[in-house]
Parts: sequence; structure tokens; C-alpha cells
Amino acid sequence: MTEDLQQPNSAQQQAVATEKIRSNEVQKYIAAAIDRLSTAVAVVGFLGPVVSFANSEIEHRPSFYVVQSIVMFSSASLSYGLHLYGRLQLKRGLQ
Repeated sequence: MTEDLQQPNSAQQQAVATEKIRSNEVQKYIAAAIDRLSTAVAVVGFLGPVVSFANSEIEHRPSFYVVQSIVMFSSASLSYGLHLYGRLQLKRGLQ
């Protein structure tokens, strides 16, 4: 009789398994959203200045190139950091 009280019934086990599956799916969703954000940051912050450099119709000042280089480096760093954070969220959720 004491064995029945100590072991969870199948409904409780199923509820725990369902909650774990739900938690994993939420973590995968969060990781995917962060990864998409990192891609967007890379495209806008890195490729945007590259296109503006290629615009030869406008005479750019030297300070323009410095600012654009800082923007490119910052966005590349932020994008990589977001990608790593997404991986961390995915590993944390699947444990």
C-alpha cells in the first residue's frame, strides 16, 4: 500500500512530460527569435553601411567612414552576441 502512495500515477507523469515538452518548445521558439534578431542586426547594421560606401555619387567626409566603421563593428559584435545568447537559451531549455 505504501508503494502506491510513493509512485506518481500515470496522469501525473503525463502532466510532467507535457510540461517539459512545452518548456522545450518555448525555449526553441525564444532561441529562434533571438537568432532571427541577430541576423536582422547583421543585415541592417553591417550590410547597410557597405552599400552606402559603394554609393560613389555622394562625396563622403572622412568622419563618415569612421562612424560607419564603428556602426559595422558594433552591429557585427551585437549580432554575434545575440547568436551566442540564443544558443545558450536553447541549451538551457533542453536540459
